Amino acid sequence: MNMILISSAVLGTMGLVFGIGLAYASKKFAPKENLKVAQIEKELPGLNCGACGFAGCNPYAQALAEGKAEPNLCKPGGSKVEDILCKILGTESKGSEPMVAQRYCNGGEQNANKKFQYKGIKTCKAASLVNGGFNVCTYSCLGLGDCDKVCPVDAIRMDDNNLPQINKEICIGCEKCVTECPRNVLHMAPKKMRVHVRCSSREPAKNVVKACKVGCIACKKCENECPFDAIHVIENLAVINYEKCKNCTKCVQVCPRKIIEVELISPKKV
Repeated sequence: MNMILISSAVLGTMGLVFGIGLAYASKKFAPKENLKVAQIEKELPGLNCGACGFAGCNPYAQALAEGKAEPNLCKPGGSKVEDILCKILGTESKGSEPMVAQRYCNGGEQNANKKFQYKGIKTCKAASLVNGGFNVCTYSCLGLGDCDKVCPVDAIRMDDNNLPQINKEICIGCEKCVTECPRNVLHMAPKKMRVHVRCSSREPAKNVVKACKVGCIACKKCENECPFDAIHVIENLAVINYEKCKNCTKCVQVCPRKIIEVELISPKKV
């Protein structure tokens, strides 16, 4: 009996000693946490939107701390966050231009002619698979709100014309709506720009007139009027060079189809 008690005591003591040793070793030899990760993550918006190309703010912070990512990838944070991150990392800010999503189509319910009445699944992706969509114009917005549903910050609403209205003061530039749109009518544009061509059709004018009341007919009046050489008709569509555009709105004034618009106030979310 004494032998059993002695053996148990020895084993217990050894277990205790080894346990204390392992605990000490785990703390002594554990990899030191990169303090920059916590510092960087604190400055990020915390939306975990994935716009930076990483799964969330923490993985992005780790990549930054390890020198495996650029500090200008946080689109919600913009140049302000970029400047802060650069100070933490000891690098120079590139001064990124804030970008937001813009709609390049005005062919909504009231303007686009229909090929047939769609009765299928109420998503743009599903509708676009049925005979190229229910609108005559194959470039037009289908208005079923895929972009609205995917927006992580509630910056998009569908208006009475079944067109997405984007509040650029709320938009974080994550590009999720751009990726989601099967018709490619949403693109990123500099936030400071106020003039936009609300059409994506590359069809000849005769086809555009049959398909939509507000499509671009490539008349080149905008091109001829622009004093900064900032807008040109390319493949039957007026296209603005945002690097040259000065928001003078002269192209807006001469467009006969009223597809070139100037933004005044961002629409409110309802």
